[in-house]
Amino acid sequence: MTKVAYVTLLGRSPWALVNTYYKLLTMSKRAERVYVFTEERYRNNLPKVVHALEAVSEAYNLHPAVETEVVPNYGFFVADRKFRELFTKLEREGYRMGLDITSGRKALVAAAIVQIRDFPVAFIVYMGLRDPDFPDRPYMMIPTHMQPIKNFLGDEDDGAQ
Repeated sequence: MTKVAYVTLLGRSPWALVNTYYKLLTMSKRAERVYVFTEERYRNNLPKVVHALEAVSEAYNLHPAVETEVVPNYGFFVADRKFRELFTKLEREGYRMGLDITSGRKALVAAAIVQIRDFPVAFIVYMGLRDPDFPDRPYMMIPTHMQPIKNFLGDEDDGAQ
């Protein structure tokens, strides 16, 4: 069985990050490790996001290690280096990477996608929200047809239209 490390990007919406993680668990996409990258301006959201990821994981009887990384605002050069270092380390340890870009800001998303292309990747996902009246709610309180998810690697696309 291949080990998966889940890398997610925290931007303006903690709910987007947590809800996408929850959705992936319902699709049996499990990770032994979880990494949350964010910019300095969103640092204050990290404790509640980590707690939420741990709580959702616990509901599935999972206990992944959750690590965080804060880069400077607009720090795409730093992010680029940090992603390369992390992906290199994970590959050496026998992991495939899963990347969630849903909540990420452009600088982090671009750096993550550019770096991950040279490593073993399990999935790259984005989950949309079709109605802006639902932004700050848990996954289970938003109709599933309002939350399409796209795996850009092409397998198991859900909600594609």
